[in-house]
Amino acid sequence: MAANKYTAPDRERRRKLLRDLLKQAGSAQSTEDLHHGMQEAFGGYSIRTTRRDLKALTDGPRLVKPADGPSRKSRYWILGRGSIDLALTPPESMTLTAIFQHADRFGFRVKSEELTKLREYAESEVWAGSARNLIAERRIISGTRFMVLKPGDYNPDHLTTIQKAMLSNQSLEVTYRPRDAAGVDTCLYLLRPLALSYQDSNIYLSAFVAEEKWPDGFEPSVNSPRGKYSSNGRGRTCVLMLHRMVDVRSHWQHIPEPAGYDVSAMEVQKDLMTIHGDEVIDLELCLSDNLHNRLTENPLTVGQVMVLKGGMWNLKCQVHDSQGLRLFLLSNASDIQVLAPAYLREHVRSVLSDALEKYSVS
Repeated sequence: MAANKYTAPDRERRRKLLRDLLKQAGSAQSTEDLHHGMQEAFGGYSIRTTRRDLKALTDGPRLVKPADGPSRKSRYWILGRGSIDLALTPPESMTLTAIFQHADRFGFRVKSEELTKLREYAESEVWAGSARNLIAERRIISGTRFMVLKPGDYNPDHLTTIQKAMLSNQSLEVTYRPRDAAGVDTCLYLLRPLALSYQDSNIYLSAFVAEEKWPDGFEPSVNSPRGKYSSNGRGRTCVLMLHRMVDVRSHWQHIPEPAGYDVSAMEVQKDLMTIHGDEVIDLELCLSDNLHNRLTENPLTVGQVMVLKGGMWNLKCQVHDSQGLRLFLLSNASDIQVLAPAYLREHVRSVLSDALEKYSVS
């Protein structure tokens, strides 16, 4: 009997139910009443656990707050911040529906029960507030003029494990398929998860690798080139792709977060995407009327300047030389001429020359 009295469900489930009980009650509740509701759901366990949970929920973001009640012998509680009874207007629901659709397109998977409920709620509010079924008729859509690749096939359980580790400052053991590692199927990383990036239909994990294990004879030598989106070596940050993870599990070892880590720092950004150089470049372009109109309405950068010169529009701005910039210049090559910097002009000319040579072969 004593063992049952002090056996409680996991902390996450307990604290979620405490907030649900307060939400259902709609008024201040005593510790004893809340504990009674918890026992009805989970069976008998110590009220001291409930007191600790309530105390924890009052700290930090103050998800629960102490309140006045009818009895001086009991402590009372009400919901704090982050606990709302959601009610959206039909226009707000239309916006939220579009957000979910856009997330689908770029690799977000809304699988959890609560997020599915939120999506269904938004769609039902649009239906209830309109004279016709805008959802069924696909009158709210998310689109792009660009070719979007299908998302990489990752395991949703891996993402959940990573998210929980980030929430609780835990380490992870990840079995991974490294890129550009001839003869190696998988390797093992012991790491600290630092940040998640959703980009280009895939999900990327920025992490600090404390240890790595490779098959005998295949471990890369120190400072040797590594494949993109693989470990950069022990004691360094890197970026990994979720769809190349074979197994992800929590690990007991504590790995400190590297001092001063910043996901927006150039070192991290270079792992997340291809950036050429550390500093911004002085970019100068000559634009057709078509691109002038486009970049007037959708600027390339906030500080861009456009001047009419010799019947053509010249654009000047400062921007990082990135893969995205180069793809933009090449995809609009018939409407853009790179004037400066000289090396970037030569790069575009060289790529276009190679392309023309391929197309000149019958």
